[in-house]
Amino acid sequence: MHVFARKPWSALALILWMSVIFAFSSVPGGTPSAEMPLTYFLERKGAHVFEYFVLLLLIYNVLRAYSSYDHFGLKLALAGPLSLLYAFSDEVHQLVVPGREGKLADVGIDAIGIALGLIVIALMSEKKKIKKRKTTKKKMNPKKAKDPLKK
Repeated sequence: MHVFARKPWSALALILWMSVIFAFSSVPGGTPSAEMPLTYFLERKGAHVFEYFVLLLLIYNVLRAYSSYDHFGLKLALAGPLSLLYAFSDEVHQLVVPGREGKLADVGIDAIGIALGLIVIALMSEKKKIKKRKTTKKKMNPKKAKDPLKK
């Protein structure tokens, strides 16, 4: 698919995902319990990690689709802080939702998902570079075909 055809879809996916995060954060909270079961705690915090892992991937995809430059590191350097900024704004938003509270600790948990996304993108990029080097090496040094008539 041509990069220009991908542009609106990558931006739409990002906007939809940001809307999902906003909608989840808008749900009023109940009375906080001091005795929160460990499984419930892990599920809630795991959702934070997943939400921001996906957000990072989508922001990176939009930067890749809309940028005319080919600078991998700069796109990653922008995607990380933009994701973190959204995480922070989400916690600020929760301060005005009844029964919810914005926690800086949750931004730290969101940062884990963001860091995982950065790692995944970096590893995929490295894998792609290795594959490209192998392909280029094969093209530059093709194996000589044996002539069946020569002994």
